[in-house]
Amino acid sequence: MFIALVNPKSGGNIGNHLLLRFSEILDEDRIYNLSEVGGPRRALMEHRHTDNLRIIACGGDGTVGWILSVMDDMEFPPAERPAIGIIPLGTGNDLARSLSWGGKFRDKPLRKVLIDIHNADIIDLDRWSLSYCPLSEHGDTPEEIANADDKLPLDVLNNYFSVGIDAHIALQFHKARNSNPEHFTSRTRNLLFYGLAGGKDLFKHQWRNLMDHVTIECDGIDYTQRLKAYGTHSVMFLNIRSYAGGTKPWNRKYGPQCMNDGLLEVVAIDNLDLAILHAGGSGASVCQCKRAVITTNSCVPMQIDGEPCLMKPCKIVIEYRNRSKVLVRNKTASYAVKDDEIEDWAAKKIQSSFKLYKHQKSQSRKSESENQKTNEETLS
Repeated sequence: MFIALVNPKSGGNIGNHLLLRFSEILDEDRIYNLSEVGGPRRALMEHRHTDNLRIIACGGDGTVGWILSVMDDMEFPPAERPAIGIIPLGTGNDLARSLSWGGKFRDKPLRKVLIDIHNADIIDLDRWSLSYCPLSEHGDTPEEIANADDKLPLDVLNNYFSVGIDAHIALQFHKARNSNPEHFTSRTRNLLFYGLAGGKDLFKHQWRNLMDHVTIECDGIDYTQRLKAYGTHSVMFLNIRSYAGGTKPWNRKYGPQCMNDGLLEVVAIDNLDLAILHAGGSGASVCQCKRAVITTNSCVPMQIDGEPCLMKPCKIVIEYRNRSKVLVRNKTASYAVKDDEIEDWAAKKIQSSFKLYKHQKSQSRKSESENQKTNEETLS
């Protein structure tokens, strides 16, 4: 059985559009607007004892994290947790990408989405606890301390945790969006903000001395000097393959990356690595670990699953918490279903692909003709 949990605040107005479209194919008691009173808790309470329940989370990765955290509060036993599939409406959608739901929802028949959810495979997702302990302040100005946080925005990690320049950029974006939300309604524009900010750091080197203020210990081994020698601007702890809108910081030749192996991938990023991540680059793969301790002696930017903060000096411990069920899209599933909406959508896709093919072929012939003409003029 499916229920749709829709976050209308995600993806501009797409969330509200999906609420209307779901109402055409699902009963009213299976569609939930997460902005209404009760949020995910109401949906989970009403369907707690439904067998083989599958949730369609319509929103960003934060929406999925919200649903999982409510399950924690309701003390769902791991074996009884419903599996979650995703219609990605957020900016980065890294969890959705890692589960093959894509980085952006493209307008397609919702019946096809239901078939995808039905045919999807259930896998486990590791989740990690973050514990925070404040430390004494060293060298920060009173203004820096006053503007810093003494509490993490989240205490559970589903996707990743990082400290350094990437968290600094995320914090800049967060502040800019809160000040002028009307300027940040486009996912493309949002990702461009990150790309430009990363490029600027090639010249500014704003967090080149990060490792003077941070120590990193993984499974009892201190990696601080190694990270300092690399010129680390950021340290990432990855639970999933995708990061910051589809980049792949971990180099797989240093070990397989899996979201249910009880291991975090630790990656060091310098300013050049950050600038070329979206061009297919990666960082320096440090290790895989079961437990990490991050200690800071000054105010340092951090982010958890895209939620940034500037933290006062502290000690943070990352440890395994539990597992939840998620749905990974089966790309080889069959869609032998008689449905006018799906057939119309497929016909339009084929027509669009054919038009694109004809255009590319025409451009190729035009280019060949121009090259031939240039060669003839050169010979004459």
